[in-house]
Amino acid sequence: MLTAMRIQPAILPAKSTPSTSSIASKVNDLNKRAVLTAFLTVCIVGPLQGAETKYITDEFEVTMRSGTSTANSIVRMLRSGEAVTVIDEDLPSQYSLVETAGGKQGYVLSRFLMDIPAARERLQQLEASYEQQQSRVAEQTSRINELNQALEREKNDNQALKTTLRASEQELATVRDAAQDTLNILEQNKRLQTVVEQLREEKAQLTEVNAELSDSTRLDWFVRGGAVSLIAFVVGIVVTRIRWRKQDSWGSY
Repeated sequence: MLTAMRIQPAILPAKSTPSTSSIASKVNDLNKRAVLTAFLTVCIVGPLQGAETKYITDEFEVTMRSGTSTANSIVRMLRSGEAVTVIDEDLPSQYSLVETAGGKQGYVLSRFLMDIPAARERLQQLEASYEQQQSRVAEQTSRINELNQALEREKNDNQALKTTLRASEQELATVRDAAQDTLNILEQNKRLQTVVEQLREEKAQLTEVNAELSDSTRLDWFVRGGAVSLIAFVVGIVVTRIRWRKQDSWGSY
C-alpha cells in the first residue's frame, strides 16, 4: 500500500560498512556523544558571562540510493521535511523504496521516515496559523470596538428617546388636563345654556304676566276712574239737590 511519508531530520550516516546494524550502532553512538557533548557545553559555557546562545541548524539531507545498502550509489539527496511516497518497505535491510514528487525513485533508511511533517514545517504552519489567528483576533477586536461604539450610540439614542418620551408624556398629561378642563367648560356651558333657556322661559312667562298685570292695572284704573267719576257725578247731584232744598226752605220764610 502506497503512503506519503516525510523525511525525518537526522545526521548523515558514516561511510560504507559491511553491516547495516553496525552502521546503526555507530550512528547511535555518535548521537549519544553529540547529546553528551552539547550537555557538557551548556553546563560549562552557560554560566560564563558574555556567552552567546546559539542553536543547531535543522537543515539536514538524507541520501536516497539505488539499492538497500550504503554500497549502492546515491540517486539524490532528500531535504529534511520533503514529502515522498512509500512504494515498498524492506524489513530485513530497514530500507524503504520511495518516490519523490518529481517521479524519482530510490531507497532510504526507514528510520528517517516519519508520518508527520518535520518540526520546522509544523512550526511554519503554526506560525502561519498564529498569524491568521492574530489577524482574526485583530478583526474581531476591531469588530468588537465597532459594536461597542454602536452600542454606546444606541445607549445615547435610547437615553435621548427616553427624554423625549418623558417630555411627550408630560405634554400628553398637560393636553389631557387641558382636554379635561375643556370638557368641564363644555359641561358648564351646557348647564349655563340650560339655565339661560330656563331664564328665557321664565322671562317669557314674566313678560306675559307683566302684560296681563299691565292690562289688569289699566282696567283697574279705568274702573277706578269710572267709579270716581260716577261718585263725583252722584255727589254733584246730591249737592245740587241739597242746595235746591235749602233755597226752597229759605223761600218759604
